[in-house]
Amino acid sequence: MTARAAGYAAALVLVATGCGGSGHAVPSAHDALERARSQVSFTMRWPDRAIRSARRPHFVSPSTLSVIIEVNPDAATPGPVTFANNPGIAGGTSTVAIDAPVGADVFVISLFDAAQTPGETVAAGTELGRVRLAQTIVANTLNTLTATVIGTVASVRIGPLPNQPNVVAQAGTPGAYELVGRAPATFTVAPLDAGGNVILQPDAPVAISLAANARSTGLLSVTPLSGTTDRFTVQALAPNGTTYPTSLVATATDANGSLATSSAIVDLASAVYVAYANGGAPAVARFDAHGTRYDLPTGAFAGLVNPVALAYDPDDREIFVADAGLGKVLAYDENGAPIAAFTAPAVAGANGVAYDSHNGNVYASGSGGVTVFAPNGGAPSGTAPPSFAAANAQGIAYVGASPNGPVNRIVVGNTSATPKLAFFTENGGAAGSQPLAAAPMAIAYAPPIGPGSSPQTTAQIFVTSATGVAAFDPFGASVSTAADAGAPFGITLDLNRGTPLVTERSANSVTTYLDDLSAIDGTRSFATPASLGFTQPQGVCDVF
Repeated sequence: MTARAAGYAAALVLVATGCGGSGHAVPSAHDALERARSQVSFTMRWPDRAIRSARRPHFVSPSTLSVIIEVNPDAATPGPVTFANNPGIAGGTSTVAIDAPVGADVFVISLFDAAQTPGETVAAGTELGRVRLAQTIVANTLNTLTATVIGTVASVRIGPLPNQPNVVAQAGTPGAYELVGRAPATFTVAPLDAGGNVILQPDAPVAISLAANARSTGLLSVTPLSGTTDRFTVQALAPNGTTYPTSLVATATDANGSLATSSAIVDLASAVYVAYANGGAPAVARFDAHGTRYDLPTGAFAGLVNPVALAYDPDDREIFVADAGLGKVLAYDENGAPIAAFTAPAVAGANGVAYDSHNGNVYASGSGGVTVFAPNGGAPSGTAPPSFAAANAQGIAYVGASPNGPVNRIVVGNTSATPKLAFFTENGGAAGSQPLAAAPMAIAYAPPIGPGSSPQTTAQIFVTSATGVAAFDPFGASVSTAADAGAPFGITLDLNRGTPLVTERSANSVTTYLDDLSAIDGTRSFATPASLGFTQPQGVCDVF
C-alpha cells in the first residue's frame, strides 16, 4: 500500500521479527512521506496461536493479541499511538496507518497479550515484547527500518533434562526434585514471556544464570555446560544436614533490561545400595531413597559370593563390600565397577566394614578381630596398625563426633555370652564398652543432628539384632529400641535425614525408621521388587 503527496515519493518499511514462542510474524509497511509528515502503513501478520510446537528464532509469541506502535514517545509533543488487534485468523494480517515525520524519529513497537480499545490511556494486558529504535526519515528516499521485537522476560523455568535416573520429581510438589547421590545432572533454564512461551532469540539473546541459593552453598555446585547458554551441570557436594531443602535460583535478563528470577527445590537424596544373599547370583542393587530401582550397569559388583556388609568412602567415592564367602573386602565405584588399583585385603570371617573419614582408613571386622587398611587396600595411613584384637567381633562403625565435639572412635559389636559394644581408639586402644541386650548383627553411625530437626534425639549409634533395632548415644548409652519381626540384618544411616535404614532378610525389604526409632517412615521403606529376582537383603549403605 502506498500513499503519495505532491512531488514526493519516499517509503518507510518496518519489519518486526523475534519474540519467543511459536507461530510466525512478518510485520511490514511502506508509505510515501510528505514534506513534514507522511502517512505510513504498517502491516502485521499475526502468529498462529494454535501452533506452539514449531518454534523458530524469529517468530512472534503465539500469545500476541495486539501490537502497539508509538512514534517519538519521549518528544515534547509525542507522536501518535496506534494499534491493531489480532483478528483471530491464523496467518491473518492487519494494517495500521502511522504518521511518521520527516527527520529523526523514534519508533517503539510493543506486543501485548490482550486486545486494545480505542481511546484507552493505558495499554491493556501484559507486554510480551518490545523494541525501541531510532531512524532518520529522509524525504524522496526509500527508508527501510528493520525491527527485531525483543521478548519481554516475565518468568524463568528451571527443570532437568529428561531420562536422568538420578533426578526424581517430588511427589505432590510440582517443579520440585530430588537429586540422588553425587552423580551430576543437567538442568535447563528457559526464559518465558507472560504467556508462558519460551523466548528464542539468537540475535538478542536473553542473559541466563543459574546458581545454588545461599543456604545451599557448599551443598550444591552449579556449572555452565560448555557449548550451551541454557544448560547447567548440577552436582551434590555434601549431605544436607540443615532443616532447609537445597534449591536453585535462576535469573534471566532480556535485551531491554527486564529481569525475572525463579527458584526450584532440588533437594539432596541418597542412593541406597543393598547387597542380597540369594538370586541369580549374589549381587548389589541400587535404589533411590523411596525404593525406586536406580539401575546399575550390566555386570556391576561382579565377583561377590556372600556380601554381608557395605560401607561408603565419600572422599574417594568407593563402596567397600565385606564378603564372608571370600573372606575379603572388595572395592567398587558407584556404578559397581571394580577399583582397578585396589588390592583386596584378607579378612577372615568378614562381617562388617566402615570408613574412617578422620584418618582416611578402612576398618573391617571379622572372626580374627579388626583389620585396618588404606582405601587402595594397602597399609593404613598414619599411626593406625594393620590389625588389632577385638574378641567375638560382629559389625563395626566409625563414630566421628558427639554434639559436644569430636569422638573419633571405632565401635565393634561383641557376640559373647554377655554381648556388648566395644569402643577403640583409631589405633586399636581399648576405650570402654557398653552392654547390649542381644547379640549384634550390624552397626551404623549417624553424625549429630542439626538444630531444628524433628524429632530431637541423642541417638547416634544404631545396632541391629535378630529381633530388633537399638539406638545409643555416641558413647554407648542406651536411647531407645524397636522390635522388628522381619529378621533385621544390615543397617545404614540416610545422611541427608539422619534416619536408619534396616535390611530385613525374612521380610525381603528395607525399613526406614525415624531417628528415635519411635515409628517407621513409610515413604522411605520399600520391599525388594519381585522383578529384581533377589531375596534376603544383607549389607546396605547410604551413598552420598
